[in-house]
Amino acid sequence: MHREHPLLVFGNFVNELMVTVPVHRHADALVAVSPRKIWLTQPGDVLVTPRPMSGPLCDYACDLLGFSPSDVTLLDAPTDALATLTAAVRRNGLVERLRSEVRQRPGIRMQPFAQDRPAVEFAAEIGVPLEGYGPDGVPASAVAAAYRINTKPGFRQVAGDLGIRIADGLTCDTPEELAAGLRKILTEKGAAVVKPARGSNGYGVGFWDAADLPELEAGLAAYLPTVAEQPPGWVVEERLGFARVVTVEMEVDEDGPRVLHVGEMRTPNGSFSGQVTPLVASSSAVEELVESGLALGRHLHTEGYRGPFDIDGGITADDVLYSTESNVRRTGCTYLDLLVRRLLGTERAARTVWAADSRPGGVERDFAAGLARVRSAGLDFTAGAREGVVLTSDTLAFDGKWRYLVLAESHSRVDELESGLADVLKLS
Repeated sequence: MHREHPLLVFGNFVNELMVTVPVHRHADALVAVSPRKIWLTQPGDVLVTPRPMSGPLCDYACDLLGFSPSDVTLLDAPTDALATLTAAVRRNGLVERLRSEVRQRPGIRMQPFAQDRPAVEFAAEIGVPLEGYGPDGVPASAVAAAYRINTKPGFRQVAGDLGIRIADGLTCDTPEELAAGLRKILTEKGAAVVKPARGSNGYGVGFWDAADLPELEAGLAAYLPTVAEQPPGWVVEERLGFARVVTVEMEVDEDGPRVLHVGEMRTPNGSFSGQVTPLVASSSAVEELVESGLALGRHLHTEGYRGPFDIDGGITADDVLYSTESNVRRTGCTYLDLLVRRLLGTERAARTVWAADSRPGGVERDFAAGLARVRSAGLDFTAGAREGVVLTSDTLAFDGKWRYLVLAESHSRVDELESGLADVLKLS
């Protein structure tokens, strides 16, 4: 999986596409995982993250990938105030340094986590083209499409135009419209979900039942302050009972969209924690999910967008798929897809089952010590192996969670390895 050109990997996990106004309860966890970008690098690359890289993680990742940590230029741009990475780079005085790094690497491309306007404009400022685009740069139509589809109303509109099945719902521009729309959906459907117009990773999502109708005004009075930082705008949708939560990861290049993988998301207590790929049990809805992804991909291709995106959805007990959102950016599993192919090769990766998750542990919160435990148990993935565990990030000081990837040739073997890992790290 060697690239012929170097990359400026730009970890702008705080960006304008995921929420309109950054808030700590959304952004802090994203900043904490940003050093996982090390898995995307190769010798000669430059990596910029909003927090410093953990030394043990860097040493481990580079060793597994087969190069020295000194082969990659690591830069961090931390800031106490919530800001896009572009703004943080300016505050840390790194603009000229990055311009110099770009000049020293002919053919370098920039790979941002999200193609928001600050990142696109900064790339042009320092003279580096974005990966996937030609000499004319990123078309305004591509940026506009990313901004539009990363909103819940924008996705609903595009999905409707493309024939992608979505839940019944309404777009609400004011708190008054939200109250009326929520009352309507609850009265007609019995259960509802409220989502801010621009939000990701479950930020600001609220769940309601018909039993809440008598106290609806009080319930909304309690809910609205939790998203008060954001400009007004929501969607209210019928809340469906999903038996499985699924995703299709896609990429758009010059030839059009292609499927990277289909996965089943792990969502304990309604919050994403990880994913299993491929699905544990087959479903006829997968074909529709893939076709939905391809349809949206063709639309994005026409708009000039080049890069990754996904469609998330749910499958009901009677095997009906409803698409719920699209993330037109890199996701929590984009880098894992590449890493699996990088570790195993494309052919073997296509036959491999993998699971990724993040779980608190009951051992010391020390990455090197945990890695030693995994190695002592013989669970760690090694170069040339067919199976094993990879510790993907070090957020122990932030949330006490072990973040990992398990690879094997069957779901049952993945379960065995993951069970062994849970015993070794005392995962809960």
